[in-house]
Amino acid sequence: MNTASEKRAAVEAIRAEFESSRGTRIWTDYVNALRLVSQVVFTRSSGFVLEFIQNAEDAGQGLPSKGDISVSVNQQRLKFVHNGRPFDDSNLGAICGIRSSKKPERGTLGYLGIGFKSVFKVADCVEVYSGGYRFKFDRNDPEWSGRAADTPWHVIPIWLEQPSEPIEADKTTFIIHLRNDEAHAHLIEGLKSIRAKLYLFLKWIKSIAITDEASGDTWTVEDSDSTTDGITTLNQNGEEHRFKFFRREVAVPEHVKPDRLTQEYRTSVMKREIAIAFAMDAKGNLDPSPSTAMYGGVYSFLPLGESKSGAKFPIQADFLVQPGRDSINAEALWNHWLLEEVASLCQEAIQYFQQHEVWKYQYLAAFEFKRSTGFEAYEKLFGPKLIDPIEKFLGESPSVLTAKDTWAKPSDVVQVDESTQAMRALSEFDILAPDDIAPVFGGAPNLVPVHPKVAEAQPDHFRKVSRATLFENEDFLEPRGTTDRASISASSQGFPTRPRFM
Repeated sequence: MNTASEKRAAVEAIRAEFESSRGTRIWTDYVNALRLVSQVVFTRSSGFVLEFIQNAEDAGQGLPSKGDISVSVNQQRLKFVHNGRPFDDSNLGAICGIRSSKKPERGTLGYLGIGFKSVFKVADCVEVYSGGYRFKFDRNDPEWSGRAADTPWHVIPIWLEQPSEPIEADKTTFIIHLRNDEAHAHLIEGLKSIRAKLYLFLKWIKSIAITDEASGDTWTVEDSDSTTDGITTLNQNGEEHRFKFFRREVAVPEHVKPDRLTQEYRTSVMKREIAIAFAMDAKGNLDPSPSTAMYGGVYSFLPLGESKSGAKFPIQADFLVQPGRDSINAEALWNHWLLEEVASLCQEAIQYFQQHEVWKYQYLAAFEFKRSTGFEAYEKLFGPKLIDPIEKFLGESPSVLTAKDTWAKPSDVVQVDESTQAMRALSEFDILAPDDIAPVFGGAPNLVPVHPKVAEAQPDHFRKVSRATLFENEDFLEPRGTTDRASISASSQGFPTRPRFM
């Protein structure tokens, strides 16, 4: 289908097909379904922007060029442009329907048929220009004046003789005419929330430029495409955000394939990629601080609005999500399997960090979790499938670097809360050998001191022992008299004279 006349004929054929069903049950069912999808399923007014970004990512699959998106908005309209693959007849059919166009076995992310309808939460008229197609969906078209509420106008295309404003013929353009000022305000708020984290798990789109034509403000988010040693750099208005990525391709296990939801939504999928990412600071240190912990969301290629795993790092997989993409399906066996694989990937990341000359001191802070007791997603999914297995692995394996550069279990490590001078004095006065300080102070023979750099990275994580705890160790103190105890106290303050013992 190459000529403009053929494309116009295709658009008008779809419209005629819908018109022929007027007055039938099909017509009524479409009206009710579209009202539900556009106003109830999608809860956020700005959510359609993410849907459009997903569809742009799909349109770029297999293209040698890098993906660019531009978004410009004013009080009257939002214009969304991308340079992905233009529409074909299957795309036309999908956007003029409510069936899903997602093909998970091919790696597509978006739902051109369903997700696109989220735009009607803020608009009554949307123009589409792509690959020679030019048409609109318009609630206010004279054809159904006075009966738009009983018309599935959201899917009935109307051919456009001319664009309403200049467009680039070699790109795909959506012009969304905003319903009111409130829609504009919600959009600006949503657009300003688009940050570098949006790019974490997209592969084709490299740049998003946003312009608020009312205020003149512009901002750009881009992927710098540097992946040395698994490290990706994202750029937001000149500010760099760096992440260390871990990825793994996993095969769908046999026990997951027969599950009802798997059969319905992932029936032809044989394998999937999972990924996790850890924020870094400008000096190359791991940075699980509160300012970067915001990245600890759940991604199904793009962030799920309300889903939080409790981790300080983001996790990505092809999760089955609830309608509207605000949350994850906590009961789906498919998601349980994916989270188990993510937990296994985290163990691989831990072992990698332990071999790194810098990150071996820092990585434990990245694996501190927030437990959201009482919430379904935590109780059924993130708690048992992600947090519990990782904490069990860390607790039962040598995961803490000691002062002697060896590895020990967390239960065998303490932080000696004394100055270097005080500990040297204990040794010089023959009170305690250096290797005995942690066991005696802590009251257990297997204790070892944590490495100072590890303690610095997690200042309140390890049990602290000192002279105060030493005086609670009766097994050590009982054979010694009062003078010994006074000598220990004096020695730990670094007195230069050797005490007299009874």
